[in-house]
Amino acid sequence: MLLPSSRIVRKRKPPPNMEKHFFTSWRIGLVVVFAFSIILYLPSIMGGAVWDDVDLISGAAFGKNTLLSAFTHPFLGHYFRPLTSASFVIESSFAKATPFYYHQTNILLHAITAVLVAALTKAVTKNKLAGFFAGLFLAAQPMQVGAAAWIGGRTDVMSTTFLAAFMLALVTYYKSKKPWVLYFSAFLFLLATISKEQAMAALPAVPLSAFVFGETKDWKEARKVTVPYMIALVIFSVMWVLDAPGPSHASNPILFTLALFARTNALYGLGFAAPNKQALLTWTLENYQGALWIAIGTAITVACAFAFRFCWKRHREMAWILVCGILVYMPVSNLPTVPSFVAGPYRVAEPGTAIACLFGAALAWALRPARAVAAVALAANFVAGTMITIAGIQIWTSAPNLFELAAKTDPHFIVGVGNYAQSLNDAGKPKEGLKWTNNLLVWIFGNEKWRDVLRTQKLKAFTPDVNRRLCTNGGNPDMRALGWFVSNQGGCYAKLKDIENALDCYKDALVLAPQDARIHFGYGQLILSFDRPEAIQHWEYALKLMPRYAVCASALAHERLIDKRYADVIKLLEPNMDNVGWNCDAWFDLADAKMGLRDWTGASAALDGAEKAIFVKKPALAEHRKKLKELIAASKHK
Repeated sequence: MLLPSSRIVRKRKPPPNMEKHFFTSWRIGLVVVFAFSIILYLPSIMGGAVWDDVDLISGAAFGKNTLLSAFTHPFLGHYFRPLTSASFVIESSFAKATPFYYHQTNILLHAITAVLVAALTKAVTKNKLAGFFAGLFLAAQPMQVGAAAWIGGRTDVMSTTFLAAFMLALVTYYKSKKPWVLYFSAFLFLLATISKEQAMAALPAVPLSAFVFGETKDWKEARKVTVPYMIALVIFSVMWVLDAPGPSHASNPILFTLALFARTNALYGLGFAAPNKQALLTWTLENYQGALWIAIGTAITVACAFAFRFCWKRHREMAWILVCGILVYMPVSNLPTVPSFVAGPYRVAEPGTAIACLFGAALAWALRPARAVAAVALAANFVAGTMITIAGIQIWTSAPNLFELAAKTDPHFIVGVGNYAQSLNDAGKPKEGLKWTNNLLVWIFGNEKWRDVLRTQKLKAFTPDVNRRLCTNGGNPDMRALGWFVSNQGGCYAKLKDIENALDCYKDALVLAPQDARIHFGYGQLILSFDRPEAIQHWEYALKLMPRYAVCASALAHERLIDKRYADVIKLLEPNMDNVGWNCDAWFDLADAKMGLRDWTGASAALDGAEKAIFVKKPALAEHRKKLKELIAASKHK
């Protein structure tokens, strides 16, 4: 007789009503996270093209709108992001210049990232609730708004998606031990790096993962795991040589750098821990001056160190997630300062994945009566973050809203103030535009007679103090941005019919930034009425600097039409109609050129395009139709 302890236990098949269902609680949770992400960002789908968006959609941001150009020309002239460029080329093949599709893609990428973060958190904590909360935190994280709601944020939202996927695949490899999962993770890592070079900083987390998730937890396993990623690094390096501009960084005193690092941590740390609208509209850190902000930033840095130490002792898997976040944060932490904007909020979208994992796991841990205070604090963070995100989406999808609030929140941000002044000028408020530009230039040069100082002292006008103020807009003094800004002031003077001051501003701008196509185009517009040959020369030079400068091409085409150079008109307009075809004037010029070359079919098609344009001149369209019919009839008669 068998003892009870040795009885054979046979597995019974579960009854039909007990079989597993496809829609488990976890899968339903992932659907909720995905749907919440989509619904939250749905208002952005009707947003317009803001800031760099027009150049990205047209391909001017990376040379030409071709895949070859995407992989062989720097992104916006400064960065190495070929996959992001390629995504715009592919999308523009069917979306053309319609912002709807580009916003749609960004929203989908953001929603996928939220799901990946949820799965990653569940994988490292083995807690479904922690994963669910992490996905919701990522979806509603205000520091993701610039990446997901702005078309130009594609570089950050894409890289964040691939980075989260790489981390999840690497964790999955240690559970499955399937080599293809490791290779796939390395491939995802490569995709993240060529979406945005910042992701390459996560590489040291790969060998560390062997000591956290591995079986042997030794250097032999770490080396084995790292090999595919080193191959990815080699591929990245080869592509960098083909595409990237030369590396450079700003040289600053060590104390200045440390203070800037602390102030940067204050901005981003509060943006995550205490969501606020100012964090979404701050670039120069001029609002974070003084010992108090340095102290706050230092305190946040120390708190992060303690959080890592706590996790390393109690939950090394979560500590590894934090390491990934810290690593990808370092390139944008201003330690050291790099020659790009000091504090664009979208620049911490990638580290935001680690913060979301941490907050989600912490909230799941805090759901006990004894930890009610922590649970309430985290829930308040989520609610506040959701509200700030909703407000931020409305800001980032409207150019006037973005630059007005950016200028008012951060009045030392050259690009923000310059664009706001330009929008005021376009709205018939040039005096207000002059006020904004003059206030900033007085601050930069420390002198109300800044123009006299600049004209008499020239390069000597750029004292250490002036250069430091310019550096608040980037790691190095950006003369091109300053030149463009001065030309904006010239545009305001031109609107006021003060031609003398307008000319002075444009001449100063050309000295500061002779390679800026926008300044040459603006100067040409200003002098066209009294010096047409020189205006045309500046427009031709602008197109050499920026071949896909559609507005300039359209203006030059009109002058070529006056000179009856019909073939030149067609050559200038046809490649740019996606970006200027919203105005029927360009279609009319194209139709006239086609008629000049007796291309009646082409002329009729151009007039059809004019009829579909946003801004249509109906009487002019009728007149062109009548003229075309008469010419066709005369041609048939002959």
